Amino acid sequence: MSEQQVTFYSEGIPVSGILGLPDDYKEGEQRPAVIFCHGFSIIKEIWFPVYAQRFREAGYITLTFDYRYFGKSGGEPRQRLIPMAQVTDARNAVTYLTSLPQVDSQNIGLYGTSFGCGIATVAAALDTRVKCVVGTAGPADCERQFRHGDGFDKFMDKVRKKRQRFVTTGELDYISVPRMMSRDPEMEADLNQLAEEHPEWRPEITFESMLDIVEFKPENYAHLISPRAAMWIYVDADLLVPVNEGKSYFAKAREPRKLVVLEGIKHKDVYAGPGLERLLEHALQWFNTHMPSRGQEG
Repeated sequence: MSEQQVTFYSEGIPVSGILGLPDDYKEGEQRPAVIFCHGFSIIKEIWFPVYAQRFREAGYITLTFDYRYFGKSGGEPRQRLIPMAQVTDARNAVTYLTSLPQVDSQNIGLYGTSFGCGIATVAAALDTRVKCVVGTAGPADCERQFRHGDGFDKFMDKVRKKRQRFVTTGELDYISVPRMMSRDPEMEADLNQLAEEHPEWRPEITFESMLDIVEFKPENYAHLISPRAAMWIYVDADLLVPVNEGKSYFAKAREPRKLVVLEGIKHKDVYAGPGLERLLEHALQWFNTHMPSRGQEG
């Protein structure tokens, strides 16, 4: 399969991506394409290479990329996770694909996993060039996602002080991403292991970013996707993101829409193994129904 490093620009900042063409692509063709929106601080070298490979096997052009401030993309200060900025990056990825002669610009889709579920959902809602979107195992309302236990309000007071410090002095503090996932010990352990395996990934975000994250409520955009197609896939043994988040997306969306709940799968299982295979089966069927990869219905 043909893969190449590419660069496009989001708000003038270089964004690093990997563009992939399917093996059966023929010169002069225009193929549907899928852009992948990864999760909380994750970079394109983690998890998504397998997703992209499976989509290319199914006939799609693929694009994975690092959001601004992360990975090999530009932007300062590093590790700022601003959800609406990431939405803009995803929309600029769409613009980049429309410039390529290999891409059928009428058939561009978004796939987002975990926190990227919300990024893909909002980008699809705001950008009518997106034909189809699939989001998996992500929060629909980030305040609801993070508001657990008695310490939330105290934590947010600390976040606001961090933002004030950043605004008045430019100084930043950081918070560990694995530690933020501690309600799921297996996922926390997996992230710590990934940090060892991928030293180019910094498993942290700026503390003050939490202000923008908690204010991010992507479910409020879901109704804007119609008449374009939206599907959400959730797993019932997820200790990080409850299935109710997916139900909330579905309730607010309009047709064509679909909610799939996979049984006996944990959050970590949406990235590898049998859980990933089950998830991709549903996702590919949805994409092939609404933007067929080879010019025929799935």
